Amino acid sequence: MCKIFFVSLLILIIASNNLFALQTSFSTNFSVAYDFSAENVGTSFSMEFRMNPSALGKDFDFSASLNGSNLESARLTFTIEGAKVNLYKNTGFIKASDPLVLYKYDSGKDGVEIQTSHFKVVFSDVVMYADMKIPFMNTNLLFGKRDEKFDTALYGFLKVSGLNVNYEFVLQDVKNFDIKNSVGMVSVAEGNYNWGVRYLLAGATNTSLALSPQYISNQNIVNAWYKFSSQPAFNTYVNTNFCFEKFSEDVLKNTEVGMDINYGGAFVNLKKTGFADVTGAMPTEWGKFNVSLGTTFSFMNFSGKFAYSFGKPAHNVVNTIGEVYYVELGRSFGNINLFAKYQKLIGYYEEKDFFFGELKFTGFQNADFAIQIGNGDFAGDNPFKPVVAFKINAWW
Repeated sequence: MCKIFFVSLLILIIASNNLFALQTSFSTNFSVAYDFSAENVGTSFSMEFRMNPSALGKDFDFSASLNGSNLESARLTFTIEGAKVNLYKNTGFIKASDPLVLYKYDSGKDGVEIQTSHFKVVFSDVVMYADMKIPFMNTNLLFGKRDEKFDTALYGFLKVSGLNVNYEFVLQDVKNFDIKNSVGMVSVAEGNYNWGVRYLLAGATNTSLALSPQYISNQNIVNAWYKFSSQPAFNTYVNTNFCFEKFSEDVLKNTEVGMDINYGGAFVNLKKTGFADVTGAMPTEWGKFNVSLGTTFSFMNFSGKFAYSFGKPAHNVVNTIGEVYYVELGRSFGNINLFAKYQKLIGYYEEKDFFFGELKFTGFQNADFAIQIGNGDFAGDNPFKPVVAFKINAWW
């Protein structure tokens, strides 16, 4: 169905271009990367093409990503009679709008999304759902189907005595009702969100939301925060989860407390997770914790940032205690821009180095060109590899 839509609408765009002197702008980015980490040099190539035409008051937006001669992904958007229609080819577009995000699927899929000011409808081979506003109420009803199961959610927002109140109730697999498939959430916050409390109640300790990024770690989840002052700015928070049968044990084991302090370009972050595993005064006996500090700075016309953290786990991909050092520098010489960042991870058993550098030229009328070295994702398990990429962006 989606392929037929794509072909039909592309024919419509071409016809409109010929008949009504369509005013069109185009852009493309081209990337080729060489990986020198193995004996045989690896090569990867990608290209994305975008077209943004408009005619007769109807807006179109088309983008496509090519790998060689193969179409990897595409998106076509047009607006008609107040409705925005999106057609997707191998694109990660599935994300519901409710607070708990009942449906989210990051991998590329084919599908259709239709949206107005009153409703949104999504069709794909993973999930189909409709999200619509209930008249005269600040409440939405979401109803969806995944595989052979039907789910529903009711969510909304209220303003009560200057407080912001968000709520949601979810019931999965409606046809086979089971209390463990239900989830309720309510959040109460001050008008400017300087303080607030969020409470989630699941039907059982093993409740899960099948296609949601919301992780349900226990039957009860509580998040509270309080912000005060501005120079410096303080943000304190407490997060915990527990079941009714093991309330005190769970709270002692699962509670996370923290404070974030910001003053100008400097910051200090303190966090402790769980108190049941504290066995002594030495950092190796503190269980899970993290201390981070850093600042932005200028030096000899360079702008930069320095950060340091110490804790357990030392990093997202290291479970032991350790340290992480991070520094970035950038500077412009007219139309030449230099940027580099470096991270050193020192764990109990291992050390890892992360590096990324970019040299970018922007002096061209309708294009820019960049040379990149390394991987820019420092949060994952991607230590430095001798990968060199060449990227060109052009528009006309």
